[in-house]
Amino acid sequence: MSNKQQTAVEWYAIEMANYLKDFYGDGIINIDILKQAKEMEWDQINNAYLQGFNDNDCNPHEDTFNLYYYNKTYGGGEQ
Repeated sequence: MSNKQQTAVEWYAIEMANYLKDFYGDGIINIDILKQAKEMEWDQINNAYLQGFNDNDCNPHEDTFNLYYYNKTYGGGEQ
């Protein structure tokens, strides 16, 4: 059993698929759109992380910890 959390984008995709299934009988998730949305979500998380360091005059470790955290928490493979 995995302890990976679901991203907000993944949650939304599943909820929309269930919604469509209830109304139209088709709950298919478009994987290409989901992948693009997850990449956008990653960019937002990464930018917020880096901005936090900039606002506090710190030097992040070249995107290593934020990528490690994202992959550990949400399953990784996005970047």
